[in-house]
Amino acid sequence: MRPSYSEVQAAARVLHDEGTRHGWWPRHLTYDGLDPIGQSEFDGIVERILMAAAAARKPAQG
Repeated sequence: MRPSYSEVQAAARVLHDEGTRHGWWPRHLTYDGLDPIGQSEFDGIVERILMAAAAARKPAQG
C-alpha cells in the first residue's frame, strides 16, 4: 500500500532535517527550497522507504 501524500511530505521533512543536521548536504539547502524536480525525487525516495517499512511489518507469506 502506498503512503499518502501527507505521510510522504512529513517523512521527507524529517529526513531532510536530519540530513542537514548530520551534514549530509549543505545547511542552506532546505526541503522547501528544492526545485520541483528535486523535491519530487526526494519524495520518491522517501515513499519507497515508507513502502519498504510497511512491507516489513507484514507477516511473511508462505
